[in-house]
Amino acid sequence: MTTDQFWNFYWETRLQYLQGQGKGEVILQASRLIRKMNQPARILEAGCGEAQIIGALVDAHGNPTGKQSSVGIDRDEKALVVARQHYPPIRFLQGDFTDASLLQSLGQFDLLLLVNALHHVFSDAYDPTLGDIDVPLGKANVRTSFADLVQTIKPGGHLILFDGLEADGSPETKVQIRFKNTDAWQKFQTFAQEYKPFRIHFSLIQDKLVELTLHAFTRYVTKIIFLGKPLWERERHESYQYFQEEEMRQMLLDNGLVIQEFQLISVDYDHWLQEVEIITPNVLFPPEHVIITAQKMR
Repeated sequence: MTTDQFWNFYWETRLQYLQGQGKGEVILQASRLIRKMNQPARILEAGCGEAQIIGALVDAHGNPTGKQSSVGIDRDEKALVVARQHYPPIRFLQGDFTDASLLQSLGQFDLLLLVNALHHVFSDAYDPTLGDIDVPLGKANVRTSFADLVQTIKPGGHLILFDGLEADGSPETKVQIRFKNTDAWQKFQTFAQEYKPFRIHFSLIQDKLVELTLHAFTRYVTKIIFLGKPLWERERHESYQYFQEEEMRQMLLDNGLVIQEFQLISVDYDHWLQEVEIITPNVLFPPEHVIITAQKMR
């Protein structure tokens, strides 16, 4: 069985349920890169959680041994307990991936995975006196953390970044939306009350028709799927979005990375259509996520 044949079998039997999901897209792109290397890749996943992504890749493609083994970092020790049980060949460290000294101690890697990681750095700049994230500080922290993380990539190595993306245009652009049913309208009101990273202001125009900013609308549609679910308690404290496309591209360029693929992904588009109608002309649903593959050239 060839490497590609084995991977196709592995995907069909172990990971098919991730088809169309963000994690699945990351795993597929990473697997394509690793198969081109013709040897096990040393992988670093910052913010690995229970290691579903790095674990699947190591399980399928192997892992360098000893000090060159793949590494997962996360602040949540409970998640790492699960990760260690499922993927013992990987070295898992409890810690903060914004700690430059920790990153320097790890050496360099063939592949760096940042999957829903940097938006945590941005969200950590929440200022209770403002009642919002301190945006300039949050963006500066993201750029600093990213620069430190890129130092862990070998020259010629790769990055896969998956995260939220701020919609292009002025964040203060006014958008009118109509909720298609009472349940959707009630969920929006709950969202506006409980979402913490930014205060959500809106004006009620008429029954189930509201006006809000593009900034608020983007956060509503990318978070509403979690309302009423156990993950909401965590998700309501995080902003997926921090950079527009131009800012994201510039950050990679500034750190010696050449973008090989830049893809916008919206996995919940059908759900949005069931909940809300955009009334304002020429306004579209924002991208939910971006997935970027890039290579380090220096």
